Amino acid sequence: MGKAEIVCTGSELLAGKLNLYVPLFHERLAPLGFAITREQSSGDSLEAVRDCLAGALRRADLVLACGGLGPTFDDVTRQAAAAALGLRLVHSKACERILSYNYGLKRLPPNFKDQCLIVEGAKTLENTNGTAFGQVLTRGRKMLVLLPGPRREWEPMFPNFLEEEIRSFFRLPGQRQVKLRAAGLWETQAERLLRPVMRRHKDLRFTILAGPGTVDFIIGGDDARGAVERAAAACRRLLGENLYGEGEATPASALGARLKAAGRTAAGAESCTGGLAASLITDIPGSSAWFNGAAVVYSNGAKSGLLGVRSATLKKHGAVSAQCARELAEGARRVFGSDYAYSVTGIAGPDGGSADKPVGLVYFGLAGGRGVRVFRRKFPGGRQFVRACAANFILDELRKIIK
Repeated sequence: MGKAEIVCTGSELLAGKLNLYVPLFHERLAPLGFAITREQSSGDSLEAVRDCLAGALRRADLVLACGGLGPTFDDVTRQAAAAALGLRLVHSKACERILSYNYGLKRLPPNFKDQCLIVEGAKTLENTNGTAFGQVLTRGRKMLVLLPGPRREWEPMFPNFLEEEIRSFFRLPGQRQVKLRAAGLWETQAERLLRPVMRRHKDLRFTILAGPGTVDFIIGGDDARGAVERAAAACRRLLGENLYGEGEATPASALGARLKAAGRTAAGAESCTGGLAASLITDIPGSSAWFNGAAVVYSNGAKSGLLGVRSATLKKHGAVSAQCARELAEGARRVFGSDYAYSVTGIAGPDGGSADKPVGLVYFGLAGGRGVRVFRRKFPGGRQFVRACAANFILDELRKIIK
């Protein structure tokens, strides 16, 4: 495994903005044979960025710097890279022609001209969604890659150019990576379940990434003899119905694929999740073909008035109950005229819980042609985590009953 380091620039990363890029870079570098050994975040200071880059180049084979290539005064990554390598910045007429053509400009404004400054000797990566060019620099057996900060700008650079550039420079053997995605398991449960496969395939790389009620299990390594696929096949058998997909699949997209294949439709009723499950569904283009809609019924009045939950049910059992979840699912199926319907009602917190009904307690209903199934779950964590766990849980359970 080669060593890679990530340097992310931007003062906002040191002032509360959450940086979620490392898993994204891991997914792209692991199949190429690189393990990320360190990630650094730097403020928008030329000296700070230069020091981060210089240190990373001493330790790692491949360094990716993300951010700081824009047109404003605080975008200093180009200058920092040049300083770290002892090189000059030069104006690229080729980059100027590309920007002039892309934006229909006969003459570039000053801030666009700054985008054409390239570290001496760098290869450029065209940006299909912005003005900042990526840059690839090599020195000895090291490679430094400068990437723009926004994901939609740097992500297309990998398949379009960067992957082959890395493979060619480092003369990498054939690597493969498979990402298996499961729901209904916690991280430790998945590890126990899949441990026999990891023991049998010690020459491969295994990574477990936990999400809200979901687990990604990543298998990577040299696949010249099919070892990655054999390990993946064994894991698929062990995960069984908990496996909802691979690659970039989500619980919502897996549900959609199942409904579309069956020619069925679904609808929902949500209380504590506030429409989150429906939002995950409608993030998918074309979901209107199989998703009729959902009602966010937060108050008891909305539960009764919109979906017909009986007042006697709410009075005797409360909104957070199996009985209420059942009637919500039945009501959503009836109102939206769908083949299936889900319901979610619970206590996301941080307050509102009791000894009998603690924070994190959620009831779910699934209505279909064969009646209604009800589930009870208790999720740990804060409000947003409970809501995310609940949404993923019900989408995955609905997937499992589609015939």
